Amino acid sequence: MKYPIISMHIFTVEPADFEKLVQRATETLRVSATLPGFVSVNIFGNAPHTKVLLASEWQSEHAWSRTQWNELIGKAVTDLVELSQDHEFELYSHIAP
Repeated sequence: MKYPIISMHIFTVEPADFEKLVQRATETLRVSATLPGFVSVNIFGNAPHTKVLLASEWQSEHAWSRTQWNELIGKAVTDLVELSQDHEFELYSHIAP
């Protein structure tokens, strides 16, 4: 049985770059939403505008993995990392109902 997974990116930015990163992340998600296996996405920002959390849900690890070969997604993620001071990434698997 395939279980959904969550892809979590946390970007640390200068407050002056916060809106630019959020805009670029939103553009990236428009592309992601058209890819097979995409379920949902949420973008969160902290109050001081120094961190952006990008959480996307995929039907399976295989569906998420396929997106990593998408040229537009690869370029967009590279842009987001370059806009940030720091970047953390984790892939979470479904382990309990």
